[in-house]
Formats: sequence, structure tokens, C-alpha cells
Amino acid sequence: MKKTGEQIRIENLNKKRSEILNKYAENWDDIKEEYVDEDGEVLPFPDEVNEIGDEILEMLTLHQWNLPVDFVLEELTKLGWAPCLLYDDNGLWTISGDGMEEMGIGEENEITISTLTHFVEKEKWYPSIREALRGYLSEE
Repeated sequence: MKKTGEQIRIENLNKKRSEILNKYAENWDDIKEEYVDEDGEVLPFPDEVNEIGDEILEMLTLHQWNLPVDFVLEELTKLGWAPCLLYDDNGLWTISGDGMEEMGIGEENEITISTLTHFVEKEKWYPSIREALRGYLSEE
């Protein structure tokens, strides 16, 4: 499938954002437990990361009807979102980012509870995946 101009722009922005984050991460000092420059001065978190993230989110929201749903969801995960697509067996869909995941129990986490639980209000169920995406994006 041929990518749209918006998809290419969003992918490029996410790549740029990732490069900035990776460069910032290279400055982690295990002893100081902070991000520092060559002189040992604390580095602030790069504002550009959030600015690019806001631009990506705006583009995803603005063009959500023309972008593939899987593309939008995958790009949101690159921004730190955790969208979960759910179906209720009655023909309704939702995308939820609120929930609880599996956890280990015991001294060495030898017992794992494999569960993923989401609490969804009844008005947040939609007749299509596309509408569920719209609802999810409008919540955030």
C-alpha cells in the first residue's frame, strides 16, 4: 500500500524525535543518576521532543479519517501511549489506554498472573474501529 504524504511526514517526525531521545539517553551518568553534558552539568530534557510529539499528535488527530487505523495506533505507541483495541462480542469496539496488566508474585516473581483488565464506560463503545479511534483521540 502506498503511503500518504501525511504518513511519511509523521514517520519522519517520529524518527527525528526518536533520534533526539536516543542522543539525550547517551548522556546518562550512572554515578550521578542524571543526564549530564561533557562538563558534568545536568542536561534538561529537550523541549523539542515534546514539541515534535505535539505536532505528531495534532497531525494524527487532524488526518485520522484518512490514515490507516493500525498506522495511527502504532505511531501513538511511539509517543508513549498504550492503546488497546477491544471488542465486546456485541459488535462494539473501543480503544482504551487505561488498564492493569500482568504482574509477578513471590520473592522471585515465580508466579505470573496473565491478565489484562480494562474498565470502559458504556458510552465509550462504538460500532466501528474507526469511531473507537475517534473517541480515543478525543479523550486525550
